[in-house]
Amino acid sequence: MKSYITIEHPGDCCGCGACLNACPKSAITMKEDEAGFIFPAVDETLCVSCGKCVDVCVFKDKQVGAADGEPVVYAAAAKDSAVLEKSSSGGVFTSLANAVLDKGGAVFGAAWTDGITLAHLCIESKDELNRLRGSKYVQSNTGNCYRQAKQILCDGRPVLYCGTPCQIAGLKAFLGKDYENLLTADLVCHGVPSMKMLRDDLKAVAGDKFDEIKDVRFRDKSKGWAVKGSIDTDNSHIKYDAGTSPYYFFFLKGGIYRESCYNCRFPSENRQGDITLGDYWGVPLDLVAKLGDVNPDKGISCVLVNTQKGKEWFDSVSGTLSFAKSSRENAEKRNKQLVSCSTHLPEHDTLLGGYIEKGYPAYREAYKKHTKDHIVRGVKNMIPAKVKRKINDVISK
Repeated sequence: MKSYITIEHPGDCCGCGACLNACPKSAITMKEDEAGFIFPAVDETLCVSCGKCVDVCVFKDKQVGAADGEPVVYAAAAKDSAVLEKSSSGGVFTSLANAVLDKGGAVFGAAWTDGITLAHLCIESKDELNRLRGSKYVQSNTGNCYRQAKQILCDGRPVLYCGTPCQIAGLKAFLGKDYENLLTADLVCHGVPSMKMLRDDLKAVAGDKFDEIKDVRFRDKSKGWAVKGSIDTDNSHIKYDAGTSPYYFFFLKGGIYRESCYNCRFPSENRQGDITLGDYWGVPLDLVAKLGDVNPDKGISCVLVNTQKGKEWFDSVSGTLSFAKSSRENAEKRNKQLVSCSTHLPEHDTLLGGYIEKGYPAYREAYKKHTKDHIVRGVKNMIPAKVKRKINDVISK
C-alpha cells in the first residue's frame, strides 16, 4: 500500500492543498486535469513515504468543525459607504481584516494574480486589502499559504484566514492544533469551477481585449447589489453576467463545479470557520428596518458567529457595522449551502465531457439551448430591486 496520497476518484479531493503544505520534501505539486481542476501529484523520487500528506487529507476523515454550539446569526453592513461599494455584500470581511491588520497581523484571502489566475496570498497592509475583497466564482490555489500562516502564528502575530469551508478545514488539518491568534472565516460556498474554464470564457467574452484585462468582478455593484459582474481593461468596461457568459450562467445553475463540490463534507450546522460570511439574499424587510439607515441595494451580509473567538472579534468590530440579530432559519432560506451541498445535475457530466472533448465551444452550444432560462432571467432583471424584496418577503411569510 502506498504511503502517499493518491486520488482514485475526482470526488475524493477538494484541491485544498493541505497535502502540498504538509509534505516535508516538497514532493507534491497541484496539477490540472483535462478540465483544469487541480489535484495533488507526487514526485516519487522525492517522496520519503512519511504519510503526512495522507494524515492531513480532509476527505479521508471528516474534520471536526469550529462551532462551540448554535451560531449567533446577524444581518450586517459596513457603515463606511466606500467599503460597502467595494464589497460583494455587506463588507464585514473588511471590518475583520482591518482589525487584524491594526494589531500588526496578516490577512489571507483569494486575489487575482498575473495572467488572470486566482491564488490565495497574504497581505500585511490595508493598501492591499482591496485585492482580497469581492466574490470570485472560481477555485483559488492556496499554494504554500498554510505554511506561511503557521509561521506568522508561531511568531505570535494574529492571522485572519478567509476561504471556502474545505480550505479552512485544510488549514486546520495542516496546523494540527488551534492557535489562539488565528481567526478563520469560511464562506457560504456553492462550488467551484476550474481556472481553465474561466480563462476560456474570459477570452470569448473579452475577445481581443483579453490580454488587457486588469480586473474581473463577478459582483459589480455600480447598478446595485445583484449577481452581475464586469471585466475591466485599460480603456473599457465590459458587462459580465449570465446574459453574456456561458461560464457565469452554468456557475449559477450549478453545472460546472468540481466533482467534490457535489459531495462536499462541510455544509452543516458545525461550520469550519470561527465566523461564516455570505450574502443575506432575501433578507426580511422587518430585519432591514432594524439595521437603521442602511440601503439594502448596496448589500447586506449574512454572518454566523460560530465560536467564542469569533464572537470576541465580531464584538470588536461591531462599531463599524450596522447589524441586527437574525435566525438560522431565515438565513438558510436563500443560502441552502449552509445545510447541504449543491445538487449534481444530470447536465454536469454532459457539460464536463463536452468541454474535455471539444473545449469551450461545447459550453457555448449548451448555453444556447437554455432559451427559456435566458428569457426568465431577462424578465426578472426588469423588476426593480425594491419590488423583488417585497415579493420575496410575501413568499417567505
